[in-house]
Amino acid sequence: HRTKCAGEVEMEAKINFCGVGISHNVICSRIRLLDGPVTAASLIYRNNYIDICSLCWSPKDNSREFDGLGQLNFRALMYGKEKGHGGKGNIFIWASGNGGLANDHCGADGYVNSIYTVATGAVTKLG
Repeated sequence: HRTKCAGEVEMEAKINFCGVGISHNVICSRIRLLDGPVTAASLIYRNNYIDICSLCWSPKDNSREFDGLGQLNFRALMYGKEKGHGGKGNIFIWASGNGGLANDHCGADGYVNSIYTVATGAVTKLG
């Protein structure tokens, strides 16, 4: 999944098939956040060097209870949006609906619903 997302962004313009990435002159890197707890520090790690953060996970919930960010993660996203990338702000793209096959409700995710993130998702022809 991570490779597919990065390819859509950075695909080279000089190849003769498929297409051109959204921002084909960009340099992508990855930071592994899921080896331990996601902390506020990991959300803003080296944020002066990062324009866009693509995050493809969500907290587990039972589709009935809202799972919020927590105060420190909320402040980290706010700080990244306001101060990241030399004051231009980081963009946090968050995948919604990862738990759809388990009847998870993406609306019960505090990261997806944050004013500091852009939620993305897709549906099949069956909805």
